[in-house]
Amino acid sequence: MLKLSAQPEEALAALAAVKDVGPQAPAVYNTEAPAVAPTAATNGLPLFSEISQAYIDMRNDRDRDSADIPMLILRRQVFLDIIGDRTPDKYYPSDLQTFVNRMQYWPANVSKRSDMEGRSTLEILEANKHFRLQPMAQNTLRGGYIANIRTMMRHRIQDLKYQDPFAGAKISMPKAYKPPKPREGVSLAVTNRVFHAGVNSGRLDEAILPLMAKLTGRRLGLLAYLQGEDIREKNGVWVAQTDGIVEVKDEITGITSWQRVPIKTSESMTFYVLHNYMDEIGLVKWMREQTGFIFKEVHEHPNPSKYASKTMQNVMKRNGAKGGEVFHSLRGDAIDEMRDAEVEGRARRLQSGHELGDVHDKYGFRALTAKQCQYLANLPLREGIDWDIFRGLDFDAMAKRRRTRGRRPASEK
Repeated sequence: MLKLSAQPEEALAALAAVKDVGPQAPAVYNTEAPAVAPTAATNGLPLFSEISQAYIDMRNDRDRDSADIPMLILRRQVFLDIIGDRTPDKYYPSDLQTFVNRMQYWPANVSKRSDMEGRSTLEILEANKHFRLQPMAQNTLRGGYIANIRTMMRHRIQDLKYQDPFAGAKISMPKAYKPPKPREGVSLAVTNRVFHAGVNSGRLDEAILPLMAKLTGRRLGLLAYLQGEDIREKNGVWVAQTDGIVEVKDEITGITSWQRVPIKTSESMTFYVLHNYMDEIGLVKWMREQTGFIFKEVHEHPNPSKYASKTMQNVMKRNGAKGGEVFHSLRGDAIDEMRDAEVEGRARRLQSGHELGDVHDKYGFRALTAKQCQYLANLPLREGIDWDIFRGLDFDAMAKRRRTRGRRPASEK
């Protein structure tokens, strides 16, 4: 098991127990292991371990069973093990740089590595000091570890009126971190292979999710949560619009529960236009007839969004996607094609679910106009793509086909 706690080095001799990290701690982590001894509290401020624990408790109450909770627990503990437990006024920007410098030795996907089981934070860092294992990506460090630490550090800043010790901190990245790959558009050859492979798979998600991303410009997570009742007619075209929270009935137990749709911006709550081609091939009619989620197999897994993302990325790789060609690039292609078709900026952002820009953009209804709806529904299809591959499909048969690996047992549904 990963202890996620530092064993004492010469400079870190004193150890003390850190507060329990909460009910959602994953079984592979020993969160009860001791951390670096806390510095005595000053000015009545609580230690970071207490502030961060309060944040995790809040997130657990607000977003129970969220996949983010185990990652928060891991990142909190690693920071405590490397930097130590202090009150906010005893941390400095240089501490964040120290954390970044030390974490360059942290292997990618460490919690999934059997050879790291049972090792403490410092033991893991020491084991990879010669970079025998691939280090984590720079994006993971910035958008995951650093972002989470900063958020937890600020959790009680309004209540206790302390200053954020990391505000304005400028971080210099060691070269060891895997640099981010710039996203790029998907070539016509790869797009055609992805479309053909999806249809030939006989699976609804592999065939239709790439098509919808290409034609709507919407995020994968939102598309995966579409329900039949989300599709309606407006301004003479078909549009889709999801609620932020959906009621789901388990087909085995009959028990209903509410699930939060993975919405990134408030603009994701607005309706978006379904291209008329989707109506021509019978997809819109079929989707409107469905009860509950359209992509049901995706929701037979513990984390639907993560499962859909992994599945779609595997589809892309199997069909020749290289470098910055990822599933999200299909969405980028849709936005670029709207730009090429001279769809104005505000309409592009509303259609794709991007946050509106300046104050002027936010005035008026946050919705596409009738004229914009008609224009988007009839945009020319990209030349060079075999669109006919989607005609005459048996959507009922495709929706019934299932994978077996990774499915959630019926007892856990």
